[in-house]
Amino acid sequence: MVKHLEDYHYYASSYCTWATTTPERSLAELIRLMDKEKNTYSLFRVPVKWNETYEIQWYQPRVEGTEFIETVEPKVKQKKGNKHV
Repeated sequence: MVKHLEDYHYYASSYCTWATTTPERSLAELIRLMDKEKNTYSLFRVPVKWNETYEIQWYQPRVEGTEFIETVEPKVKQKKGNKHV
């Protein structure tokens, strides 16, 4: 098991998806998963084991000591010829 999962895990959420780090999913894999959807998402460090139950409110974990890390806006490749006016 990944050592950090014993004390905390990472939680990512967008308006339509959420996911966490697990013994099978590293932080890098979590970020790739969320980036793949091309939606803006927030990343948090949650100070409980990855498999603990806790409340989520407005896409955020409600656990004392949770740290907001960042909001990520995945880069969307623009097709040639598409220009924003």
